[in-house]
Amino acid sequence: MHAIIFLGLVLAIYAVAYFLYGRELLERRVVKADPNRPTPAVEKFDGIDYVPANKYVLYGHHFASIAGAGPIIGPALALAWGWFLPLLWVLFGNIFIGAVHDYTSMMASVRQGGLSIMSISEGVMGRRARYIFLVYVWAALILVLAAFISVASTTFESVPTAATLAIVFMPLSLLFGIMVYKFGIDVRIATIVTLVLVFLGLLYSFRVPVHLSYEGWVVVLALYSILAAALPVWYLLQPRDYLNAYVLWIFVGLALVAPLFLPFMEITGPAITSFVAKGAVIGAPRGTPAAGMDIAYFWPMVPLTIACGALSGFHSVVASGTTSKQLANELDALLVGYGGMLTEGAVSSLAVILPAALFWDFAAAAQKAGIPLETLKAAGIDVEKTKNILAFGAADRFYNAYALAQATAWSKLFGLDFVGLFKGFKTFAAWALTAFVLTTLDTANRLARFAWTELMDWLRPVNRSAYRVITNRFVASIIPIALASVLAYPTVEGVGRAYLVIWPAFAGTNQLLAALALLTATLWVYAVLRVRGPVSLLMLIPAAFLWITVTLALALWVLLILPNVPFLYQIGAGSLVVLTLGLDLLLIYLFVRGLLKARSI
Repeated sequence: MHAIIFLGLVLAIYAVAYFLYGRELLERRVVKADPNRPTPAVEKFDGIDYVPANKYVLYGHHFASIAGAGPIIGPALALAWGWFLPLLWVLFGNIFIGAVHDYTSMMASVRQGGLSIMSISEGVMGRRARYIFLVYVWAALILVLAAFISVASTTFESVPTAATLAIVFMPLSLLFGIMVYKFGIDVRIATIVTLVLVFLGLLYSFRVPVHLSYEGWVVVLALYSILAAALPVWYLLQPRDYLNAYVLWIFVGLALVAPLFLPFMEITGPAITSFVAKGAVIGAPRGTPAAGMDIAYFWPMVPLTIACGALSGFHSVVASGTTSKQLANELDALLVGYGGMLTEGAVSSLAVILPAALFWDFAAAAQKAGIPLETLKAAGIDVEKTKNILAFGAADRFYNAYALAQATAWSKLFGLDFVGLFKGFKTFAAWALTAFVLTTLDTANRLARFAWTELMDWLRPVNRSAYRVITNRFVASIIPIALASVLAYPTVEGVGRAYLVIWPAFAGTNQLLAALALLTATLWVYAVLRVRGPVSLLMLIPAAFLWITVTLALALWVLLILPNVPFLYQIGAGSLVVLTLGLDLLLIYLFVRGLLKARSI
């Protein structure tokens, strides 16, 4: 298959999905979005969390918030099964599960006054469901924070220029927010001014890299997450994510454009290497018996690697926790929710899987592109030692494949130096990854604060003073990030950075949260909107399939992998996974009971 055929098929599938499945089915037949119905952002405006936003600003904020390391690192890990199976999971999971999950979670929250998906579960499953869901989400967010702090710290240590740009980006985001929200400057003018400054910051980052140890970055990012989660949403979170979205669109746009200039390039990687991979793919440390065993079956184990891209439970918490409180019009939700998730799928499909498939076999790809092997070696890829993409770690698979695709395309088009282009695009790819990660870090900690506050509401009538202290926005932000930092801080013997151990636990609990959130949204559609018949089955069947898949995968991870990981992660990540599995069974019981009750009405 040629690169341009791959690109055309993916884009065509997404276009059909957006207009037919998203607009015609979900927006018009299921939710029946009404532009005249006031949203919570308008009715409850408070200048902190409830703030109506321009739909394009909100799309950028939402997309940047949901698109963390998951749609990049996950598919890179899943390449152990070949390129076709991960692509299949991303495309069809994205359209029929992930985007439906994101859109309906957002709209359920909008119709319920901006309540989180956890609180919505109370209305359709009973009061116990809300508290069970809140505990589940809070535990899952700790794993999200731990995994992404470790990913970001690893990247900043490896690519210090990306760290410089991330630091420069913060005051520029504050400047944008002040220009738009305090001085009323037109969004377009403020965007142009700020992006020019961002470009200058990019040039500056190449000259002044920031060097810090992995452990140092863990501490810095933890402190940043606390501050970002406690500040008003318009002050840093919304403008930074909006501006980040431009960087990410450039990143995705380049992934779309490069194949157009590579008409001669054919995929060099195998569509399917095997349906079963080694245990190391799902977190077994090197040297342990599980690491070398054929136990990582594509089904049901794929959710333990591809944490996002196809679907993500974290998105339901973002959609109902922050985005729904900023939606100015119900019709904006299709672009923000459904479109935002399809955009994340494009990141996985076209910026990770496609470049890796093209440049899988380095020698074969170099021959097709007319690039001497000595040139590849000068760029840092020695084909004698590193024959294919699987020889690299997950993040390096992404950096190198993306940079190879871009450098090959632009060097052929303009006759520029391949080695210089390769190194520049590798740095850009690293910065794009950390841009994804940082937006998720502060959003995840803000959502953990919201979940903690909701979880503690029983304390308010008992002791109002204690409630005010324990739900103080700084206190509620410090607790989850402190627990996450403990998991992220160590370097694990036989594995490396902590995220490689945490990732399957984070991915599995995240995907299980998606199943539970989609089941909740399905029940809301069935019981509250009273949508019955085949349309409701289009939500129920994918949700049930996902729940079975992820519950089985996590149970196998606990049995096969957990006994092999270091003690800290057995009591940390392991305990959280076991807890979430127990809560999962309670919630599925309450779901079935709620469904039967709704059918009888």
